Amino acid sequence: MNKRKNNADSHNLRSLVLLGDSITEHWLGTGLGYESKKAIGIPEVLEDKFQSSFDPVVLAISGDQTQHLLYRMMNGQLPSVNDEDAIFVVMIGTNNLGSGELPGPSAKGVLAVADYILSNTKGVLLLFQVLPRGDGFRILPMICPPRCSSTGEPFKSFIPAVNKLNEAVKNRVEGLRELYGKNRLVLMDCGSNFIEKIKNDSSEVNIALMPDLLHPNAEGHEILADCILQNV
Repeated sequence: MNKRKNNADSHNLRSLVLLGDSITEHWLGTGLGYESKKAIGIPEVLEDKFQSSFDPVVLAISGDQTQHLLYRMMNGQLPSVNDEDAIFVVMIGTNNLGSGELPGPSAKGVLAVADYILSNTKGVLLLFQVLPRGDGFRILPMICPPRCSSTGEPFKSFIPAVNKLNEAVKNRVEGLRELYGKNRLVLMDCGSNFIEKIKNDSSEVNIALMPDLLHPNAEGHEILADCILQNV
């Protein structure tokens, strides 16, 4: 979904372009363009955290994988922002894992998205590492086969795959920094807050921040917003 938050003073503010999948689309309060209960209160976080200092535009579609975001950008959905002060924020990759793709190819997709943005804009890219997710018990049995363990059984958790994806991206970002400038790419690891568990809860993630074990709620988006602001 492509939407710019209304702001009368937008011409005087720093551009903030948010790209990604459902987690990013929730900044608009929607999923696939429709009002989403999972996104209640999140647009207010966007307004409270960003609208006084930035001109935010959300370019996100629920369910998108890296190749979908790359296609959208290559076909006109990457704003022609030549301002060196522009900020691009990307969170993408979890749906690649959720579809059964291995961490290695998923990481290559994340890096391809980053490379495209850096080569086609002059601004700064803030690249989120993929957040932890605790819905493996629901999803992983549905993607085995082909995504199975060495014994042919479904994997039990997404966390190892998320960690492998993030590590692969981390190992390659320095090459992008050398190519495009060290100050143009920031890799943001903001997932630890979502791992902290509630006492006596067996979930892999903090259900107070991720009630459905995948999507941060309004409180979780406050953490994401603060993470962005700390890296601007």
